[in-house]
Amino acid sequence: MKKILMVFITATSVIALSGCTTESQRIANCTNTGVSLDTCYKVEHDNQNVSRAAALQNAYQRSDEYAKQYDAKHHHQHVDQHAQAAHVADPLREASFSANGINATVSNGFFTATINGKKATVKRFNANAYELRGAGYILSVTLDENGITDASWNKTKGRDHGLLQVVQK
Repeated sequence: MKKILMVFITATSVIALSGCTTESQRIANCTNTGVSLDTCYKVEHDNQNVSRAAALQNAYQRSDEYAKQYDAKHHHQHVDQHAQAAHVADPLREASFSANGINATVSNGFFTATINGKKATVKRFNANAYELRGAGYILSVTLDENGITDASWNKTKGRDHGLLQVVQK
C-alpha cells in the first residue's frame, strides 16, 4: 500500500511539474521515471478529472456571484421604478365624459368609473394613460400634470369610434 501511494505521489508530482505539455508527453515523462504505463495513465486521467471538477466548481461560483449581482441590480431598478410610480399623483379627482349615446364618469383618482350607468373597469397603463371598459365601450384617457388632455371611445364590437367631451371637476 505504501509503495502504491508513493508511486502515485511521485507520478502526480512528475505530471504537475511538467508544465504545459500534452497528455502523451506527461505519460511518457511519468513512465521514464520507472512507473508503469497503467499507473501513469490512471494518474493523468485522475488529474484531468480533478482539474475539470475544480474548473466546474469555479464556474459555478462565478455564476452564483453573477446571479447575485444581477438580482441585486435588477431588484434596485425595480424598487426605483416602483418608488417613482408610487409618487405619481393623479391630477384628476372626478370627471365626466360624453359623446353620442355615451355618458361616463370617473372619480376617486381613476379608481371608480361608470359608462352609461354601469360599472366600468379601469386599467392604468402608466401615470398618463388609462382605459375604461364597460357597457360595450372602451374609453381611452390621457393626462398630463394639468389634468385630462384627450379622451376617445371605441365600441368593443365594430369600428365605431370618436372623441369625447370632457368636464373635469
